[in-house]
Amino acid sequence: MTAATTPSKSGKFTLIISIVVFTAALVILLMTAGLGNATQTPEARIPVSVSTGTVKIQTGFETPINVFGLIESPKATLLSFDVAGQVTDLLVEEGDVVDKGDMLARQDVQRLNARKRELQASLERANADLALAKVNSERAVSLVEKKLESAQRLDETDAGLKVAKAQVREVQAALNSLNVEIEKTTLISPFAGVVNRRFFDEGSVVNAGSPVFGITSIENYQARFAVPADVVEQFDVNEPVLVRVGDIDVAGTVTQRLPVRNVQTRTIDILVTLNSNERVRPGDMAILSGFRAHKETGSWLPVNALSNGLRGLWRVFVLSSEKNATLEARVVEVVYTDGNNAFVRGALKDGEIYVNEGTHKLAPGQMVAIPSQHQAGAY
Repeated sequence: MTAATTPSKSGKFTLIISIVVFTAALVILLMTAGLGNATQTPEARIPVSVSTGTVKIQTGFETPINVFGLIESPKATLLSFDVAGQVTDLLVEEGDVVDKGDMLARQDVQRLNARKRELQASLERANADLALAKVNSERAVSLVEKKLESAQRLDETDAGLKVAKAQVREVQAALNSLNVEIEKTTLISPFAGVVNRRFFDEGSVVNAGSPVFGITSIENYQARFAVPADVVEQFDVNEPVLVRVGDIDVAGTVTQRLPVRNVQTRTIDILVTLNSNERVRPGDMAILSGFRAHKETGSWLPVNALSNGLRGLWRVFVLSSEKNATLEARVVEVVYTDGNNAFVRGALKDGEIYVNEGTHKLAPGQMVAIPSQHQAGAY
């Protein structure tokens, strides 16, 4: 019994000694860590220098918008013959500049000329019949006055005279109509412009109304923009504007603001007449810059002043005072950003000092210092 209990007491004693040694080592380790922290505390309490700005609360802001449109000619048309026929002459080529009244093309008029000669012969015959009818009428009048003919004969000659006159007028009308058709076989430019398209060659038989040439006016081009209704009022008629075409800005003037609204897009068309056609062509994409007003209360801040918050919101660090201050985190919502600055709304007050950069290195409650000349500018 004595021999069995002695080893058991010895093991318990050894375990107790081990626990005491482990506890002492842990206490020493914790004390060492506390001393280390104590030596670092003065350095950690040195205020961090930060760049700042001043919150400026405003009741609204404007954002830029671009309205896209197309350059077009004030006059452009497809020219065609009014009558069917064979094209015998094309007098201009694509790219040629033409003046108003210039002859552009002609059709074959042989059949029309033959018809004209036929009508001219018919007119001569009708005039001869009219002359004869006049003679018969005059003779009948003389005979009736001498009681040698009855009044019925006079009525018959008068009716014959009227028929002859009607026949002359009928043939003359047909001849005039034919002359118009002959004139229509010549294609005339309706305005000064540039030939932008030719659809047929000589010898082609074209139907009435088939396009032969496309003509674009050489007057100052215009740009047509479909402007949203909420911003159209800023583009007044006769107001000078700049239109972006490719990599150049072209000066122009708003000449029309149409009184109707597009049913599909709910936009309103405006026309801008350009001051010059240089380096601009119909069909080019044009951009008109404007702005849209927003009724929001908030402040412009640099995007570098924002740090990630919770639930999709953002944080802004503001100073509790302007010297050796601690940071306070304010939750804000970004309403709009252009990439460099953001308009935010939230728990900010006008005149507060905020940190405008390096916010990812800061934390609420941290002590900071403002340089002697700090940046005090919101957007």
